[in-house]
Amino acid sequence: MNSESIINTIVISEQPEVTGHIASVLADSDYKIIFEGATLQQLLSLKWTVEPELIIAVFDASDSELLNKFKIINEQFPLPIVIFTHDDRDDAIEQAIQAGVSAYIVDGFREDRVLPILRTAIARFRQYQSMQEHIKELKTSLADRKIIDRAKGLIMEQRECSEDEAYRLLRTSAMNQNMRLAQLAQNILATANLLEPKKSV
Repeated sequence: MNSESIINTIVISEQPEVTGHIASVLADSDYKIIFEGATLQQLLSLKWTVEPELIIAVFDASDSELLNKFKIINEQFPLPIVIFTHDDRDDAIEQAIQAGVSAYIVDGFREDRVLPILRTAIARFRQYQSMQEHIKELKTSLADRKIIDRAKGLIMEQRECSEDEAYRLLRTSAMNQNMRLAQLAQNILATANLLEPKKSV
């Protein structure tokens, strides 16, 4: 077991014998159990000295209150969540997905399946996080482009120059000031707004 690849794991189960089975499966793996509990409520009030990287939960049924707690945990501290349950209701599965659960396994708790399921859940979580980061970057890029276009328009109006000339001026100024282009554009727009005369009511 490589210490650099250890995955700090939380196990939540209402059944102590199941917790024991999970601990046995994970004993010689890269998954290190840092907390065992019977309810999710315990997690919401804990302060971690070691950062958790995975939650394994075993419940007979996944009610709305339980899944909402998972959602709260995922919003505060996103990490892969694997649920083993007997609850195959469509609305429970849908709520689990909305809560950010990486794997929702119905009647699938067999010791030989646990490690492959965990690996798949972690890979899926990382892929989802990467996709979310990419979406965030795209949104930021689009917002930046709009700000830059507005600043270009202002420069074109004030300098009576072409769009290319306005962009070159912006880019050169940003480089000289060691500033992001979008930040300089935002500063130009903010200054222009301050200088605009107040409209009489």
